Amino acid sequence: MLRKPEVKNIEIDIPSFSDIAFLLIIFFILTTSLNRPMGRIIDMPSASTPDQQKSNATTPSVNILADRIMFVEGEGTGKEVTLSELRSDLMSRGLAAASESDRMVLLEVAPEVPYERYFQVITMISEAGGIVAMLTE
Repeated sequence: MLRKPEVKNIEIDIPSFSDIAFLLIIFFILTTSLNRPMGRIIDMPSASTPDQQKSNATTPSVNILADRIMFVEGEGTGKEVTLSELRSDLMSRGLAAASESDRMVLLEVAPEVPYERYFQVITMISEAGGIVAMLTE
């Protein structure tokens, strides 16, 4: 005759699970960073088809290279500027009061430019009331 297998009383070791849970909680509390991510809201130009785009010879352009910043007004030759000179040039243009198409500032960035410099220039353009238009290849 077949016997039913005997069911043994299996106990789970609760104290060891609670120790592991508390250790994980402590680990996550200690390794969590509470810094808020910093960012800046910037205006981007509205999208338009090539037929709607107009050629504006007075659009300023900022070229960020690895070791210098070039500021070009319209189709003229560029001049090398420091960050403070760039800020004063942008502020003197009165971009905040201009129409959207006149507020655009073309931005071209070399691949080797550090992010910090790129962010500083973007912030300056935004603070001056400009709209960043990125040049891509």
